[in-house]
Amino acid sequence: MQEGDRATRVLVTGAKGQLGSRLVEFGGRRRTLHVVGLDQSALDITDPSSIHDALAEHTPDVVVNAAAYTEVDLAEREPERAFDINGQGVKYLAEACSQHGVALIHVSTDYVFGKVDRVPLGPLEPTGPLGVYGASKLEGEEAFLASGVNGAVVRVAWLYDARGSNFLTTMLRLAEQHGRLKVVKDQHGVPTSAPALAEALLDMAERGQAMPQGIRHFAHAGHTTWHGFASAIVGHAGLDVPVEAVASDAFPTAATRPAWSVLDGAPLHQEMGWTFESWQNALGACWELREEG
Repeated sequence: MQEGDRATRVLVTGAKGQLGSRLVEFGGRRRTLHVVGLDQSALDITDPSSIHDALAEHTPDVVVNAAAYTEVDLAEREPERAFDINGQGVKYLAEACSQHGVALIHVSTDYVFGKVDRVPLGPLEPTGPLGVYGASKLEGEEAFLASGVNGAVVRVAWLYDARGSNFLTTMLRLAEQHGRLKVVKDQHGVPTSAPALAEALLDMAERGQAMPQGIRHFAHAGHTTWHGFASAIVGHAGLDVPVEAVASDAFPTAATRPAWSVLDGAPLHQEMGWTFESWQNALGACWELREEG
């Protein structure tokens, strides 16, 4: 950033969540950005007045929406709440950002897809959510596009981190408790590092109104199964724990999971000039953060 240039002002919703906390943490290290993170008590995306008040107070150039209802199975029992946050809330936020001339980055999910061809999925693949969570996220995407707001919907899958509650930390806890793991072998996707995603979204935010527009996919190179991912985690941990591969029906869930969630991250990486690293390398980098703190 040259002398006299103003740092891009970024407002992060859902700032205490897995992704939101990384956005605030990493954004604070960039001289090119001035990042403010707000949790639900300070910015409730289901309340239009709360959104307008926050935009008026903080006057951001870009909003990154990391606020979401993410309880996939619970959504089957409380669909109204899922749609309030993931659908209506995104509508309110996108319309407010459009009205204020603020760019918006909204994080969405692979769950908008259902039965698809087993090829890396691009943004134009037909959607077909299999449950309430995916349907609520798709409604949010459609509201974003209908609002005319400047910015991008960024779909991600299998998001994890070295801290908090997610697949990585759950596998470590279960391995230590039981000395063995049973993990499904017939769901395919790309494990996606929350720290890597946070840095990527901040790169996009730095471009302001000139960021990529419309729906994009963020994913690392390659793909695996939950069993393959769990095995890699156990390997990084140096644990002598057997990881048994089982079918999905061994773990019945309220919501149906997509069997194929392999998002194609190559186009966005090329568009942004990022190195397209493998999910294994991304896991290694995330693991180093675990050991640092």
